Amino acid sequence: MRKNPVWAISFGLLLTWFTLYVVFDVFIFARPMQENATAMNLAMFEGVQQAETSLPEPQEPADDGIGTEEVQPGTLVDDKGEGTLAGSPSEGAPVDTIKEPEATPSPTPIPSRFSKEEIITENYYSNDHLAIEITEYREHNTQIHVAEIWVSSAQYIMTAFAKDTYGRNIVQKTSKMAASKNAIFAVNGDNYGSREGGYVIRNGILYRKAGNKTKDVLCIMPDGDFMFSHSNRASAQSLLDAGAWQVLTFGPVLLDNGEFMVNTKSEVDLCYVTNPRSAIGMVEPLHYYVVVADGRTKVSHGLTLYEVADFMKRLGCVKAYNLDGGGSSTMVFQGRIINYPTSEGSFYEREVTDIVYLR
Repeated sequence: MRKNPVWAISFGLLLTWFTLYVVFDVFIFARPMQENATAMNLAMFEGVQQAETSLPEPQEPADDGIGTEEVQPGTLVDDKGEGTLAGSPSEGAPVDTIKEPEATPSPTPIPSRFSKEEIITENYYSNDHLAIEITEYREHNTQIHVAEIWVSSAQYIMTAFAKDTYGRNIVQKTSKMAASKNAIFAVNGDNYGSREGGYVIRNGILYRKAGNKTKDVLCIMPDGDFMFSHSNRASAQSLLDAGAWQVLTFGPVLLDNGEFMVNTKSEVDLCYVTNPRSAIGMVEPLHYYVVVADGRTKVSHGLTLYEVADFMKRLGCVKAYNLDGGGSSTMVFQGRIINYPTSEGSFYEREVTDIVYLR
């Protein structure tokens, strides 16, 4: 008589339970590690020369509609208008030809981009330290949303955690996080909380020192410059000691010193070749572009990494970095979602773990 292998069945059930627990723990179970994670280390900006700006009297918008608490460094919480750009597009990629829009006067006098009082239109905002202009392009059968940003100091490039809580799988919509911070502009960040490792330095505070060997690191420095690194080359503490204000871990680096760092075969792990994308680029310190491309719909095909890099180079960026994309890609301006976030073709704003924002 054949005996029932109870031990084998028990072992199989135990293995299945353990596997499910690991998957849920990594991707689903929320694990708060620090609540009210809102501190900012502004001490690193002492002595940093800021942009000199003469503040003009505020101008009327055109009719076209067109006390943080200072903390010490080293805090550680450880865990285990549409148009197309001039220039050649990416290799072999179709480009829809759309007539360039007619030039419109700048809402503020040149050379200053800032104003003593707020200037607000549908696609433009400025105050005494910040100016943002929103435009749209269509290339590669894709709608591309562009924010050109000027700040008087890098301290106005801020980040926030979902629900003001640092931890694993603590999520919230980009638009809700932006509203809670009174942000003028926000874009999804690197979705740090969905991964075990990857440096996390936010607003000058070190939260996670564990690196990620597969991802590039973006450091936004107090003078507004971008510095790229990797966990194989520098520790999180060394980046903090070097004065890193914001550190994001995703990538890859798209442009560095004006040179392409990706090619037509480059792609993020577990990602479609063409996708919704979010990226941030620097023309020069304190002058940036944030680009969000729609994708996965009949209206917008999506972009490859090389197409994003090529687009940002033609915008004038000399450095550019890929943020979390796909269904996470969301741009918010003055409380309005600018792009068309989607995961499966219909409008859907995914909850993420963090944002980059300005106010």
